[in-house]
Amino acid sequence: MFTYSEKRTECCGRDPWALARPRPAAHKEPIGSPERRHGLRPSPATCGGFTLIELLVSMAVLGVILGGVVSAISSSAQTYIRTEIKSDMYENVRGVAELMAQEIGQAGLVSLPASTLSAAVAAGSQTVTVSSTTSMFVNEQVLVDTGGNEELVKLTAVTGTSITAVFSKAHASGVPLNALGAFPNGVVPPGSTDGSTANVLNLFGDINGDGSLVYVRYTCTPGTAAAPGTLTRSVTTITPGVSAISASQTLLSTIVGGVGAVCFQYTQVAAANFTPLPPSTVNSFVTNVGFTLSVQATKPDPQTGVYPQMTKSFLNLAPRNVLAGLELGNATPGITSRLQATPANVVAY
Repeated sequence: MFTYSEKRTECCGRDPWALARPRPAAHKEPIGSPERRHGLRPSPATCGGFTLIELLVSMAVLGVILGGVVSAISSSAQTYIRTEIKSDMYENVRGVAELMAQEIGQAGLVSLPASTLSAAVAAGSQTVTVSSTTSMFVNEQVLVDTGGNEELVKLTAVTGTSITAVFSKAHASGVPLNALGAFPNGVVPPGSTDGSTANVLNLFGDINGDGSLVYVRYTCTPGTAAAPGTLTRSVTTITPGVSAISASQTLLSTIVGGVGAVCFQYTQVAAANFTPLPPSTVNSFVTNVGFTLSVQATKPDPQTGVYPQMTKSFLNLAPRNVLAGLELGNATPGITSRLQATPANVVAY
């Protein structure tokens, strides 16, 4: 008698047709048994493996699928890199634009850190020690004292510890000193000494809002795609007697657009009732600054091998303190007591 497993073994072994031999008459498979269900003559094809053709077709199909997957992944990676390159380029320009907008808006602001008289002062031309001379300079108009004893004096000399001015009133030790108003030339107008140009932006004032006067210079040097230019920035604390400008730092090293391209544009307005204060000789208020930057990416496009480029223009950047000074200069008569002279350092920078 053959069991089912024996018949399967014999089928897939050396004699797959052994099942066709007559069986003893006494041998009967139960109805419903696996032998009766599957029959006694399974096809030899059920015992075979893959043919070479089937294997080749399967490998070809798998190769096509894998090729499509790899292509999709490669395309996605290139798209991601391309997007990242452009995003970095945009973020760099936006960061510079935000910094310039903030500093242009603060240009022309006049203020002093906390400062007081360190000794009593009598009426007349006096030299008196003060707690701090930070942001003080010759020809600056300083408000001394408060209330009914308040007066505005013009400084004729400044040292590291004292100021000299003509006082019309006596003042006690410890009274406060303040500076109010705006610098008409907070954005140094083109045409003046050390004036701004198409590729150099000069501005000064309490730029950081901390009572410290600083002079800021942006220098744009456009280049070409093969040799990009730079945008640099220097920040110099305005200190009496010091005429050296601080070293600049590079903000962007990918400026393109062609050598000689214009980066900065200015809108200038003269005040009707304002006479320029020495050392300035120009009755011109810069009421608006615009700048255009053409830059290229720091990395090439992975697909084309070309460095992407973009041009961003930022217009209507208004120096609000200079605009306030223009309103004072246009008043009738001009309210010049709140318009401050330009520090001598600015002309020397």
